[in-house]
Amino acid sequence: MRWVTVYLVASLMIIGTGGPALAETHALKVTFINPGHDQERFWVMVSDTMQAAAEDLSIELDIHYAQRDRARMVALAHQAIEAQEPPDYLILVNEEQQAIPLLAPAESRDVKVLMLLNGPTPDQFDSVGGPNGEYPNWIGVIETNNYDAGARMARRLIEAASSREAPVPALALIGDTLTPASIARNHGMLDVFERSAAVRLDRVLTAHWNAEEAEALTAGYLDWLATRDQGPGIIWAANDPMALGAIQALEAAGIEPGTEVAIAGLNWSPEGVAHVTSGQMVLTDGGHFLAGGFAMVMLRDHADGRLPPRYAWARFPMDALDASRARRFSPYLTSPDWSRVQFADFRRRDGAYDFSPLGVLEQLEAHPP
Repeated sequence: MRWVTVYLVASLMIIGTGGPALAETHALKVTFINPGHDQERFWVMVSDTMQAAAEDLSIELDIHYAQRDRARMVALAHQAIEAQEPPDYLILVNEEQQAIPLLAPAESRDVKVLMLLNGPTPDQFDSVGGPNGEYPNWIGVIETNNYDAGARMARRLIEAASSREAPVPALALIGDTLTPASIARNHGMLDVFERSAAVRLDRVLTAHWNAEEAEALTAGYLDWLATRDQGPGIIWAANDPMALGAIQALEAAGIEPGTEVAIAGLNWSPEGVAHVTSGQMVLTDGGHFLAGGFAMVMLRDHADGRLPPRYAWARFPMDALDASRARRFSPYLTSPDWSRVQFADFRRRDGAYDFSPLGVLEQLEAHPP
């Protein structure tokens, strides 16, 4: 994926510097097709930050959950596009690579599209080009650096297990092999583990983002290790729910997570943060749910003329919450009040965005309720 990254960085350089702030003088209607469940922690957090930013930026926001059903996700998108009064902007997630076919119908109704968290795959990029190309109303993508997150998690796990005799047995629990963000996250993990003599990557198992499958798969892995008179050393999980499912399996087998096994998850979920604070997990990476709020910032800027007419493509980093950071920031993630964040502060300045998840937590810390 490196050639894609180079292209995107070049695109950001081409769009030039931003102009002065313009008054928000017109209504702005946005619809978000959320691919997750309406009680799925991560996707609810995406929606919550998006709603808080929409209120901060005078945006009328409508959110629909696809309940992890890609057919429903596509149907909801068509429903929004074909409405008697379609939204000005439609936010889509290229979950399981389903968003690109929606660009043509959106174009036919003059609905502008922003892709969130998952942009096009390299093959899709080859097929339709980038935003404002074949589909001028596709204005851009806002995504996070999933490759770096996956690699960072793997490196920190190796460090945490360094006292064990090498190579340390490792299990990787991935979410899926189709979604672009998942693919990049997996590649980051694989590049680190496969190049390290300190790790023996035994299994890469797909748990479909949920704790129940992760628990069952981890239990099967533990049984396999037991036949070899071995115990686990590292569990890399692509999200917090899968990490927590692995912990359930470890505890059921009488293995102490955090002491005998190094575990990392991703999401910055309250549950993940609590397990990092207790020492059962090495870290929870993430902050990417704030893409919901940052998307509202980009759309407000686009509607107000603060973005050049070509297009916008923004990538921001995720970061790790280890035990120290988890203790520091847990109050703001356990019961978050995103309405206290001044999302307008993140509007484009000097030709660039400074979308920083840690910056949002620091803003909350600096202005307690």
